[in-house]
Amino acid sequence: YSAKSCCLPHGGVSSPPQPPSGTSCPSAWYWHTGKSCCVPDHPPTSSSPPTCTTGWTWDSTGFHCKPQATTSAYHPPTPSTTAHTTSIHTTPAPTTYHATTSTHSSPAPTTSSSSDCGSNQWYWSPKSCCLPHGGTPNPPSPPSGSSCPSNWEWHSGKSCCVPHHPDQPPPQCSSGWGWNDGAKCCNPHSTTTSTTPSKPSSKPGSGYGNGYGGSNWKRNNAKSRAMSLCPDSLEACPIMGLTGLSGDYECADTRNDIQSCGGCASTGAGQDCTTIDGAWNVGCNSGKCVVLTCAAGYKRSADSSMCIKL
Repeated sequence: YSAKSCCLPHGGVSSPPQPPSGTSCPSAWYWHTGKSCCVPDHPPTSSSPPTCTTGWTWDSTGFHCKPQATTSAYHPPTPSTTAHTTSIHTTPAPTTYHATTSTHSSPAPTTSSSSDCGSNQWYWSPKSCCLPHGGTPNPPSPPSGSSCPSNWEWHSGKSCCVPHHPDQPPPQCSSGWGWNDGAKCCNPHSTTTSTTPSKPSSKPGSGYGNGYGGSNWKRNNAKSRAMSLCPDSLEACPIMGLTGLSGDYECADTRNDIQSCGGCASTGAGQDCTTIDGAWNVGCNSGKCVVLTCAAGYKRSADSSMCIKL
């Protein structure tokens, strides 16, 4: 969504948070806690401002609907009851008018304190944002090289993991991952390690011809070094380069890693669960991909291994 430079799910979210007091969202729009504004369910097809409900007007700066100002609302009180009656009749929907007149003045478009959060939200000070209690029903998957601890989820607006509840215990990452407090996400324990072997000797290999012995030594040497790169619980997986497998490896917990589930995906031994067609939220359990939720227009298979297009 270029207006706010962020990625949004097609069709919106199933249980969007309530906008803060004094704001509302147009039809087919919902409140985005990370951006502190309203965002559309689908890509806009027109550059015209969205239409707010009666008694509200679109705020193009804050990207939300705000109470529509009437001239009587800002005039000093008048002794005439006639003038008061006239101002009420200028508002088409009495119920909506009552709600707008009882609210405070239009809030700032950004979240600055806990008072800006809705009734079902709480304020998270590390990122100065409002978060829904219990998290969202279908959170996006973290980008490659990142994961979120239990009871945390990826927040695309803040580009980090956020907790489901206030006052949670310290974040616990899965095996082979460590908490990065600066980036607020889990990262692999071992980063990319170069394993390019030194140039083999020009001497012939034992029992082989000159050229064959050299290449055989190089393959065996690279394999033995790759096996010693990682702790016993992790597997050294080659990294794909522009023209094929590079000389670099990364350590992966292939029993739980969603991008190398059941083995190294780069060698074809395992599966990258994030590439499952139609999958929205996936996991890796004991070396097998598990689809947790599917995108709109898909449903999970009976064994939760794939998404079936409706």
